[in-house]
Amino acid sequence: MNILVLGSGAREHSICWAVKKSKSCEKLFCSPGNAGIQKIAECEFINLKKKIQILDFCKKNSIDLVIIGPEEYLADGVSDYLQNKGIKTFGPVKRAAKLETSKSFAKSFLLKNKILTPKYRKFTAVDKALNYLNSINFPIVVKADGLAAGKGVIICKNLNEAEQTIKLMMKKKKFGDAGKKIIIEEFIDGFEISYFSFFDKKTFLPLGYALDHKRAFDNDLGPNTGGMGCFTPSKKVSKSLEKKIIKNIIKKTFLGFKNENFTYRGILFFGLIIKNNKPYVIEYNVRFGDPECQTLLRKLKTDFLGILTSITKDELGKIKIANSRKAVVCVVLASKGYPESYDKEIPIPNLKKIKDDKRTIIFHAGTKTLSSNFFSNGGRVLSVTSTGKNIEEARKSAYKVLKKLNWKDGFYRKDIGFKNF
Repeated sequence: MNILVLGSGAREHSICWAVKKSKSCEKLFCSPGNAGIQKIAECEFINLKKKIQILDFCKKNSIDLVIIGPEEYLADGVSDYLQNKGIKTFGPVKRAAKLETSKSFAKSFLLKNKILTPKYRKFTAVDKALNYLNSINFPIVVKADGLAAGKGVIICKNLNEAEQTIKLMMKKKKFGDAGKKIIIEEFIDGFEISYFSFFDKKTFLPLGYALDHKRAFDNDLGPNTGGMGCFTPSKKVSKSLEKKIIKNIIKKTFLGFKNENFTYRGILFFGLIIKNNKPYVIEYNVRFGDPECQTLLRKLKTDFLGILTSITKDELGKIKIANSRKAVVCVVLASKGYPESYDKEIPIPNLKKIKDDKRTIIFHAGTKTLSSNFFSNGGRVLSVTSTGKNIEEARKSAYKVLKKLNWKDGFYRKDIGFKNF
């Protein structure tokens, strides 16, 4: 099979890595890719905003399957377009992608299908949102309705913080059109997990979970980011809790798709908060998380390409997921200044000295090569993933590599995995 992966992050690097392991993979392309991906795939420049260019590339290179990484291409209807032209595509159509592209749509879907979620109100007018603050208790969560690169969710501890956040989103347009409509949601004090399940028209197949770290700095301080690291498994997640998640959330979501009369083919990310052993859905994402993807694919023993191919044929029911029992820890190395402003094209001199081994694999995100040397090319630069017999062992391996990298122009959290202890 000839495969095309769309995207340039560490998520896409791990997808390429997992696809490449399959015996069915003959040729692997990625657009635009990065310095790590180009070692295992042919990186091509395609203008991904022009669907016709993606289609032309697929025809020219006899592409059997397109795998869409980032949410913006799903929101733009790339999956619909390619499928309508006869190209098999992994990733939901635009209508199903609304579960992520509109928080209010997702909330409405959850309520209709009796899936537990925090109480909320939606607003399109600043004054009404500000007035509403006088009638509620704090803390609260303010969310931009649209896509905001994982940064449009802000916990407000008091009235002043909430007012500033609402003005920032709706008046100052910090997240552009994504903040034209907002959600004000009750704050539930629990722990968060990211749960993932594959779906096709006929069934669903749970993949597993990871605990993500969204804040930039140790002890969950600083601004929200796309994700600074994660780990799996966790002592906090019991078998009985997983059964509840599958029965009360994943299964009800699948039945909801039937009720809403839309077909979902792809992976679905359930952002959950757990309080008193009860899972609440705080968000849906219609693609793999980053860095959760890097973490979960390190555990997956089943042929990844086989799973994706089965979904395009509505044959997911024939697949059984096998995961390694090892623990995985992923730590993100980011450019100094991320998630705000940061410099690019900063050399990462020690990167080429470090080789992947059975325990540790470095997935590239914002990287490029100039004269065969590695340079930074984004906010999140590398995902260092390590396996171990337990979280502590995996942590030690990941941080040992980060110490060797010794990148003075970057930073990383030192507490990934501590939530397990």
